[in-house]
Amino acid sequence: MDLDYGMLGGRRPYYRFGDADADPLVVLPGLSDAFQRIDPNRATAAALAGLFREFDDRDVWVVGRPRHLPVGSTTRDIAAGYAGVIDEQDLWPADVIGVSMGGLVAQYLAADYGDYVDSLAVVSAGTRLGGHGENVVTRWRSLAGKGRWAEVVADAEREAATGLEATVAPALIEAAGRVVDFRPAVPADAVVSCTACLEHDSREILGDIDAPTLVAAGKSDRLFPEPRVRELKDGVADATLALFSGAGHSLVTSEPRTLNGVVRRYFDGFRGDGLYP
Repeated sequence: MDLDYGMLGGRRPYYRFGDADADPLVVLPGLSDAFQRIDPNRATAAALAGLFREFDDRDVWVVGRPRHLPVGSTTRDIAAGYAGVIDEQDLWPADVIGVSMGGLVAQYLAADYGDYVDSLAVVSAGTRLGGHGENVVTRWRSLAGKGRWAEVVADAEREAATGLEATVAPALIEAAGRVVDFRPAVPADAVVSCTACLEHDSREILGDIDAPTLVAAGKSDRLFPEPRVRELKDGVADATLALFSGAGHSLVTSEPRTLNGVVRRYFDGFRGDGLYP
């Protein structure tokens, strides 16, 4: 499998793998994209190809947000930028997977640029953050503004993971923070991205989404609780809900094989019994 990666226009990180001659699949990553410390590299490309190996017969693009986001950028503004990428790279109509913050952006992408989106999967996101999620992202924004990067990364792991990982990993990250610099490539992007998530509320535009939409989430997601997830599913005319018992916000990495199987079947047109995990 060929791996391609780099910076589109010198500003936007991307990874590409799979079959370049096949139908396009565009993945919009989560808030962690704003906390990346290094430029795209082969090791990360290989890891992503493994994470999404169920789609190795597709032309898969994992596209980040541009570096140096303007202050005040909203999830709707960011969606317009993704529409530009899809147009410039001649990827439309594409199946789109939006994860966490990427799922927020993907809602506006599908609503405002419907011709570009064939089918949509919103993973680990809802119409808006829950109350606990708002408190958490506000805390991350404050820590980022103070440059306390190891604390942000550790707390993100604590909130997103489940089980033993939610207690062990944060402690290891905080210990590593004494010798490892967790400062992202563009620190201001972390603050702008947190603010965009906090201000996101898509309830008024859900009726504009015509693409068949899969809403997939962990039942134990603390950032986007089940009522917010169901609100998204109920607001889109052609939507299917897949809830994963025992999974939290890190669904895409904690249950990749099961999740990818559900998404793959949905993109292939399966809508009946057996879709749910």
